[in-house]
Amino acid sequence: MKNVYLLFIALLFFSTLSIAQTDLTGTLMSGGLDREYRLHLPPGYDGSEPTPLVFNLHGYTSDAWQQEFYSGMKSVSDANGFILCHPEGIDNSWNSGFGSSADDVGFISDMIDEFASNYNIDLNRVYSTGMSNGGYMSYKLACELGDRIAAVASVTGSMVPSEFAACNPIRKTPVMQIHGTADPTVPYNGSGTLAVAIETVVAFWAENSGCVGAPTVSAVPDTDTEDGCTAEHWVYNGCEDESAVEFYKIIGGEHTWPGAPINIGITNGDINASEVIWSFFSRFSLDMTSPVQDIKERVEVQIGPNPTTSITMVQANTMIQSLSVFDISGRELISIEEINTANYSLNASGLANGVYWLEIETSTGTITKKLMKQ
Repeated sequence: MKNVYLLFIALLFFSTLSIAQTDLTGTLMSGGLDREYRLHLPPGYDGSEPTPLVFNLHGYTSDAWQQEFYSGMKSVSDANGFILCHPEGIDNSWNSGFGSSADDVGFISDMIDEFASNYNIDLNRVYSTGMSNGGYMSYKLACELGDRIAAVASVTGSMVPSEFAACNPIRKTPVMQIHGTADPTVPYNGSGTLAVAIETVVAFWAENSGCVGAPTVSAVPDTDTEDGCTAEHWVYNGCEDESAVEFYKIIGGEHTWPGAPINIGITNGDINASEVIWSFFSRFSLDMTSPVQDIKERVEVQIGPNPTTSITMVQANTMIQSLSVFDISGRELISIEEINTANYSLNASGLANGVYWLEIETSTGTITKKLMKQ
């Protein structure tokens, strides 16, 4: 009888553990491949309310468990009540212009469907972030899955030039970038076919969201004076459709996740990346409505033909003061001052075929535009 009682207690104990279990591993078939993921349900989740979902993608050669541990985002999930997924890339990488050749956009979309069928997911509040290659992949999702991903954040990631040139988002996706100026893996100023310069990437997404003028830059309080780096917070202004673009520039920071529980390089301790990313994500959903705006207060710039073979017209609804042309690595190739007209004829015949970035300063603000030369 005593043994039966002990067996009953043991079964009750393990049954209770099963009910309380919040960390799950799963597989699904996607693109003809068995794909794997780790899923975390926050305490108190009972399926009664639609719940936000965050994907947190690992870096190149890393894996889902390592990203789960390194980013420490589970504690943020527990504190704020969102479901957290750490997917597994094929061959420890994501198809973001380098790495895996798998259909990872399809994989993320299939996971959204899978989770929506098994849990009460708020499909207007699905987000993606990631480290390095995972940050690249999050940008690819913003480019190609903008109807399902409400906002993205990249930590130490960028965009490869080919993906950058091809990106044509269907909506004004809110974006956050976190990047160190001393990153040796994904250089801050770009690197050949690997990475577009970080400020160029951020400017692209600011232009996509219709943000107006230069960002407001503020110093992050240097609360950790021994971490070997400081941080700036860039906030772009006047973005359309209630979108937003923000950038944490880690001055002296390396290829690391700020606030990580372990240091693998110069890691900023003034911010916790997981916390600021969720604080950013929590402001956005796919079903947000656009605010009424006075068109006269906005900077409007059109360029064409685009692509161009030689001459393209730059036309604004205000006076153009100056214009600069940058390549995708952030190098300034053309600088024209004192234009002082609303219509300017830009001679691009001296540029090689490819993708360029125009920074146009007007009397009411600065705006950026992507120019294709062919």
